This record gives sequence, structure tokens and C-alpha cells, in this order.
Amino acid sequence: MRQDWFFPGKLARRLASNDVSNREIAYLTLANLLFGWVIFYGAFTWANPPWTLLSLFECIVVVAITLMGFTTCFDAAGGDTNERFAAHYNCLSFGVWLWTTTATWIIFWLGIWLFRQGIFAAYRYEHLGIAQNLASVGASFGWLWTFLAIVGGQVAYFWWLTAVLRKAAKQN
Repeated sequence: MRQDWFFPGKLARRLASNDVSNREIAYLTLANLLFGWVIFYGAFTWANPPWTLLSLFECIVVVAITLMGFTTCFDAAGGDTNERFAAHYNCLSFGVWLWTTTATWIIFWLGIWLFRQGIFAAYRYEHLGIAQNLASVGASFGWLWTFLAIVGGQVAYFWWLTAVLRKAAKQN
């Protein structure tokens, strides 16, 4: 880590003189991702109560997935030999992020909706015990569904991004 990472003017001069290696660009991109997660979890997630062990655990899992996923992406893109890694990563990650996030949260909310429909259906058919059990599970495991959506979305994002980066690297 270089001191000029924290001073954009100095870093801009090094970038202009083409004195920033591909690996350093990857490190800066990873630092940006991780900083974003730390800020997101700094108030901790909106779904889980703030400042709990569960929120800390979720943050640690997401950071670990980000570290492993980004490293896998860098290697799949050709690593140090791919001088266009930053361009490939940034351009491809938008579409992957958009569709992965959209699919993840559609599945999440569809699951919630279906779950609630199951509770209502159980009430309609006078299966009160089933309805109470469904309501109990849904009410006490909301944190789990959110955790699974966030973690599953991250895993899917990096899996898909690795595949398209590998594809782009083969065509170079």
C-alpha cells in the first residue's frame, strides 16, 4: 500500500506517467470494494439489528467472499498479464451486478410473498397449527433470509463475473 493511495492528486500524477502497475490497480479496486462494505456495515445492515454479533458475522462473511471472489476474478482475467483488467472488471461488473442483484431480491421477495400466502392459505382452510408454525418460522428467521440473500447474491455475483472475465481474457 502506497501513501499516495490516500492522496488522489499524487496518485493522478503517477497514473498520468503510467507508473501504476496492473496489480496495484487491482488492489485499489479491491480496497474500494472493501471500504464500501465497511461503510455499509458501519451502521450495520438495515435488515439486522445494528451492532450485534450477527451483524458482525454477516460483515465478516461478506468481506471474506469479496476477498476470495475478487482474487478469483483477477486470476480468471489473466492476473498481472492482463493490462486491461481494470477496464474489463469495471465494465463487466455493472451488468453482472445489475442482474444478480435484481434476481437475488426478486427471489427474496417472491419467497417472502409465497411464505405469506402459505400462512394465509393455512388460515383459510382452518389449519391454525400450520399457520402458527409458518408465522413463527417466518417471524423469527427474517435475519436468516436476508443473510442468505446477501451472501447468495455475493457468491453469484463473483461466480458470474469470474466466468465473463475469463471469457474476455481468452479473447485477448
